[in-house]
Amino acid sequence: MTTLWWADGDQFLGRLAIRHQLTPELMELGGHIGYDVRPSARRRGHATAMLAAALPIALKLGISQALVMCDLTNAASRRVIETNGGQLLDVTARKRRYWVPTAEGSTGSD
Repeated sequence: MTTLWWADGDQFLGRLAIRHQLTPELMELGGHIGYDVRPSARRRGHATAMLAAALPIALKLGISQALVMCDLTNAASRRVIETNGGQLLDVTARKRRYWVPTAEGSTGSD
């Protein structure tokens, strides 16, 4: 896993986790990419930018489409994923799961 900090100068704003391979557990509850934004920095577009920045890194790791998920009730994260090209895979008892293309112009279906 690659962990990256999202910052503005010396101000910490959030964290990205890019998982290089999926285990059965990550297929169900984690996915390839996870992100967290500090509560006081939310609703400013950071999560959308963080996911966008993670996609080329995932591509360089050989991930042509990233599995990204959010909690069922997290409408903000749902918008972040969909803004970054996420295509709904399914809705489980706990998560909305999406395939997000890592290359510009990709459909995410390969």
